[in-house]
Amino acid sequence: MTYRQSLRWGLSLAFRHKIDREILSEIKTAGISAIELSFSQDDYMNTIDFPNQWHRIADLVREFEIELWSIHLPFSTELDISHLDDRRRKMTLQTHQVLIEAAGKAGIQVAVLHPSSEPIQDQERSERLTRSREAIIRLNAVCAQHNLRLAVENLPRTCLCNWSAEMITLLQGTGAGVVFDTNHALVEDNIAFLSALAESNLMIHSLHISDYDRVDERHRLPGDGVNDWNGIFVQLQRAGYSGPMMYEVSGQPKDRDVITVSQLADNMRRLASGEIA
Repeated sequence: MTYRQSLRWGLSLAFRHKIDREILSEIKTAGISAIELSFSQDDYMNTIDFPNQWHRIADLVREFEIELWSIHLPFSTELDISHLDDRRRKMTLQTHQVLIEAAGKAGIQVAVLHPSSEPIQDQERSERLTRSREAIIRLNAVCAQHNLRLAVENLPRTCLCNWSAEMITLLQGTGAGVVFDTNHALVEDNIAFLSALAESNLMIHSLHISDYDRVDERHRLPGDGVNDWNGIFVQLQRAGYSGPMMYEVSGQPKDRDVITVSQLADNMRRLASGEIA
């Protein structure tokens, strides 16, 4: 068995933006064994009321024998741990803490965090980095209290962590690890980014797998883009990654047809086998 074949299959629920018996049944039938919760603040707090209904959601997922692997903490221009407005930043931290506490009760292992929103002007980047780092340290402590690992995501365009050196400098000494998104590296390619992470002391706690054109993020199926998947898996193995091969693809990427769960599963099989290189 190759390294990539050893990784279990995962899917972010950003694929359909819902969690119910229908989607969980499709996921189970397809052989996907792990999921990531990924919803907006309104969905978490109101539609599914995760802080109060975590037990119902955890029981439902267990019923289908699927692993509730990670929770993607919500993000927006308002919900930003690096926000220069203290009121908005405080609201963000409070929201994340409530969700982390519920996630810990639900048995979730990884909390995925954006280090910022955007746009970020050059003159404010230093202050944004300071605010982000302080928040990461604080949220990492909350995660530790509730048996989760905090994973900070590399981001595109003007966001923080849009290149490896900045990400490593931001995270070293915070206790947090990384969630690596294969569809976000625009300043440097994925292989160089992952190689730098592998050489640092940062742990990669989770992945967001999708393909793109390196012009911008696209969230397409692997093989529908420019990613060097052989090179990516070499670097992930170097870094000691052993979590799920967590897909974060759009159910209908721009300029593409609707993707079904069965098509996802076939793509996962081909990526794991090396057919998609």
